[in-house]
Amino acid sequence: MTRSKKKDIHGGNIWEAKRLSSRPLSKILDFSASINPLGPPKAAIKAIVEGIRLVPPYPDPANSSLKKALSEFHGIPAGNILPANGSTELIYLIPRLIPRLFSPGKALIIEPAFGEYAKALALSGITSEGFVLSEDDGFRIDLAKLERRLAKGFSALFMANPANPTGVLYCEDEVLDIIRLCRRRGVMPVIDEAFIDFSGGSIMRQAVMSGAIVLRSMTKHYALAGLRLGYAVANKRIIDGLSRLVPPWSVNTLASLSGVASLADKAYIERTAEWLSVERDNLLKGLSSIEGLEPLPSSANYIMVKATARADAARLKESLFKKGILIRDLSAFNGLGPGFFRVAVLKRDANRRLVYMLREIMRD
Repeated sequence: MTRSKKKDIHGGNIWEAKRLSSRPLSKILDFSASINPLGPPKAAIKAIVEGIRLVPPYPDPANSSLKKALSEFHGIPAGNILPANGSTELIYLIPRLIPRLFSPGKALIIEPAFGEYAKALALSGITSEGFVLSEDDGFRIDLAKLERRLAKGFSALFMANPANPTGVLYCEDEVLDIIRLCRRRGVMPVIDEAFIDFSGGSIMRQAVMSGAIVLRSMTKHYALAGLRLGYAVANKRIIDGLSRLVPPWSVNTLASLSGVASLADKAYIERTAEWLSVERDNLLKGLSSIEGLEPLPSSANYIMVKATARADAARLKESLFKKGILIRDLSAFNGLGPGFFRVAVLKRDANRRLVYMLREIMRD
């Protein structure tokens, strides 16, 4: 099935919200972007402040310190890691690599999915199709159905784990089964682990040997979205191929310094895990208590919700916007309908306000 061409708008555009609402940024509650509400680690902020003196020179083109820190943190050789200007930059580079290292052909995207996969593929002239998961199956992959689909011939498969926007998490064995299936069919698997820091279960180490590409982001868990920082993990052949496509100085100095500092801040990592385990459950319970809303269980720092009666996502988004609250309308995602939306897990007071306002809106 060829993907539809519905417009997919990103969340997190607080700048447009500020302009349209005339509210100061401090008065906008952004549930549309799933960024750690604890803010960047203190160690990262200190590194940024102290690193201002290093802004005049060019950044290290080899990202040596960052690669070393990532290598030690994950237990993966530095030669298997490629930092970039956010994982989205890598999403746009990978399609250019596919015809160079793999057989040309269509790409398959596990959907509902992040819209940039299809955009990046199309920009490189690669046709993509969607393997659209069913709500009846809990938006989980049926391996037998996927195998039959891959048998029709594809060059690459794109999937996220945890899935975005559904929040579904696949265990390591499940992902490795998918990778093995892809390799038997000559398909390059691209596993986007942008939110895996919130759930655990990465297959990075296995990717080095399996021929898969794993994408990671430091902008969500470490709240560094404005600096743009991500990286790819793969075997040396793939990393070398991607390295030749990355623009010079892709990772700026402050992003690199904050990334190194963030990885060393173990207390922040523990504090984030404690916050999420409590507040995600509280938000899920609050949303479940609202008549007409059906939140889905999530392993990420966001929750997908289905409006089951009287309202659709676009109307809820508009009503909440008037209250200074942003949510993510998911109606443009393949496999979802007008009732679906996504909300990030924020701090307790913000989450309570969201639940209160949604309850008032649904009641009206």
